[in-house]
Amino acid sequence: MCGIAGIVNLDRKPADRGILEEMVKSLRHRGPDDMGVYLDGFIGLGHARLSIIDLSKVAHQPMPNEDSTLYIVHNGEIYNYVELREELARLGHIFRSRSDTEVIIHAYEEWGEDCLKHFNGMWAFAILDIKKKEIFCARDRFGVKPFYYYLDDSAFIFASEIKGLLVNSRIKREANDKAVFNYLASGYGYMDISDETFFRSVRQLKAAHYIKLSIPDKKFIQVKYWDLDPNKRALPRSESQACDKFRELFEDSVRLRLRSDVPLGISLSGGLDSSSIACIAADILKGSPIETFSSCFEDDKYDERKFINLVLERTKARPNFIFTKPEHLFGEMEEIIWHQDEPYSTLSIFPQWYVMKAARDKGVKVLLTGQGGDEILAGYHKYYFYLFADLIRSFKWPDAVREIDIYRSFKGDEDVAGRIFKILFSYSTPRTFKNLIDSIREKKTPDYLDREFVMNSSGKVKIERKFSGILNNDLYNALKISPLPSLLHIDDRSSMAHSVETRAPFLDYRLVEYLFSLGPEYKIKNGFTKYILRESLKGILPDKVRLRRDKMGFATPLEKWFKADLKDKVREILNSREFRSRPYFNSENVMKTYELFIEGKKDACYAVWSWINLELWLRRFIDTRQEHGI
Repeated sequence: MCGIAGIVNLDRKPADRGILEEMVKSLRHRGPDDMGVYLDGFIGLGHARLSIIDLSKVAHQPMPNEDSTLYIVHNGEIYNYVELREELARLGHIFRSRSDTEVIIHAYEEWGEDCLKHFNGMWAFAILDIKKKEIFCARDRFGVKPFYYYLDDSAFIFASEIKGLLVNSRIKREANDKAVFNYLASGYGYMDISDETFFRSVRQLKAAHYIKLSIPDKKFIQVKYWDLDPNKRALPRSESQACDKFRELFEDSVRLRLRSDVPLGISLSGGLDSSSIACIAADILKGSPIETFSSCFEDDKYDERKFINLVLERTKARPNFIFTKPEHLFGEMEEIIWHQDEPYSTLSIFPQWYVMKAARDKGVKVLLTGQGGDEILAGYHKYYFYLFADLIRSFKWPDAVREIDIYRSFKGDEDVAGRIFKILFSYSTPRTFKNLIDSIREKKTPDYLDREFVMNSSGKVKIERKFSGILNNDLYNALKISPLPSLLHIDDRSSMAHSVETRAPFLDYRLVEYLFSLGPEYKIKNGFTKYILRESLKGILPDKVRLRRDKMGFATPLEKWFKADLKDKVREILNSREFRSRPYFNSENVMKTYELFIEGKKDACYAVWSWINLELWLRRFIDTRQEHGI
């Protein structure tokens, strides 16, 4: 894992080596092992390297091809680089290193932009093609690795993180109010939902897209090279055959992600996803000890050690338990915000931050995580209702009744009918009428937002209708819009802040494509989410973990902290001159909402979290120019 940067001065003015080096230095946490710069007239490429595959100097970047007509800077891992290297060698390509980066260069020489279809991994890279006088930049299918850029008539500038761009004085540090509105008003903390960012002049290359910039004529195009196919249908002869296929793909995904020339570990939460990875990895490694890292709390409501210990007993892994406390939160938040670049939405970032720090301190440079499992296997509670709606809409009424009865047997008297009706109404309403309803809903924004800000904002998140099935369609949007993009953003920045690479076996594109080709009954069945995973890992995963219905993940008692331990600090921020001067809030209603929250009369934990994050981000990035080159 690394940091990449580049400057292409389209006005032909010489690229400034000093600025390029400062861009790379701002990314050194992503790549502390090596640093390189290539400069040729008005073009410059920079790289900060975290050495994972081929630790030798031969794998130094920026890396040229044999005749120096191509130069690449790459952040990520191509997991199937061994197989591709063998294929390309048979086609006549000669390799000097064992790195996956050199495989990208030769794949580009052989297949052009179609090389992306051959890669299994996570990547963000830029290739300078001197013969074609163009630059080719690409990002992996799910956007695991970041790529930000600035473009105007005189320059194209890119970097792995926004802070790398902000080194350039031409890039103004102005907040993008549209992104702020989506973040504050949505209820979900939307981020990374388009090519826009929280900075008005900064864009990001979207997941599963590539950029081609023709330098002589300044022609800029962005092309989608991959997407899930809603017409692709898997037709397994039996449930057991489907489970066998899933297990085969999952095992191979874990196997590929265990390739490393440095120490490797697993982020183990005690949940189904990370526990499955740990058990499969232990079987592949055949007794070789592996380090696990787990966030724990003294409060049993948030602690997962009873499940973690079952997995540790099964795998014989070496545990590392990490405890977080409320008094550490604000002491770490400034550094966390600086590394994140943008306000973040999940409450899990704090324990995750300490897990990454513990891995670094232990000398582990690669961590496997369960990221993506919930989004491809319907792991969140709400997906029960999408299944019920799917079954009813498909006229599978006996199955719907059975599943609803099972659900009520362990969840009690929830308003099941009301939630199903809302989903069916949403999917059955004509588009024009639905757009009218949505426009009315937009006006019903929280009263703690400033009315003028709301009226001047046009942020609206459009849900895609790609799949005919209700459950698969919502899962598709979970992958593309929310929550996965923001979770991947946070995971990348938290791990890279500590020079740790994270790998997500559930986001192997082959596995994702297979799951989306199956019907909803393989995701949720007999009252269990992630049904195919649970069935395929019988005898591999401890049953008390495999059959648990509760879900916690990287939980944190933040609500409890905001109401007690941290309430004085929260009040201090919300009552500050800076916060009250923001054009986004009705300060009086903010304080009313917070006091109701403390009294237990209003569920506003996420809102409080978003206010604090946004305010501290504005102070760090927008208000004043501070250290770290911004």
